[in-house]
Amino acid sequence: MSTKIGLQGELLASSVLLSYGIENDLVSKDKYDIVAWFDQKPMRVQVKATAKCYNENDGKSLRYNFQTAYGSDKRPYNDNEVDFLILVALDIRIAQFILPINNKTKKIYEKQMTIENERNTFNIIKNTLFNKCLCS
Repeated sequence: MSTKIGLQGELLASSVLLSYGIENDLVSKDKYDIVAWFDQKPMRVQVKATAKCYNENDGKSLRYNFQTAYGSDKRPYNDNEVDFLILVALDIRIAQFILPINNKTKKIYEKQMTIENERNTFNIIKNTLFNKCLCS
């Protein structure tokens, strides 16, 4: 991924978090890009961005493809490394929130990348993580 696309995604993800009342800091660590503060609890956030959607094989449907893995061997992120991911579609400036998944990619159809789904996925993450503590 281009570093410009990555940086744009991180900045947009930070702005989206702020719009939902979540303070955050851009940190650019090895496995996460943002620390989001949920009720003063730090949550590690990995941001993945794509510039546009792509045609499926049939040419009739479009989808956004996100690489949800890292490293030369493309290991999927796990919940010991990040608390959640934000997937950003730069062309429409909409994000979706997901928990770490055991897949190397996440595909989202264009019609599913809506502001309503952004809100819904944010609320799912917020409700899931609200009681999580990262105490050592």
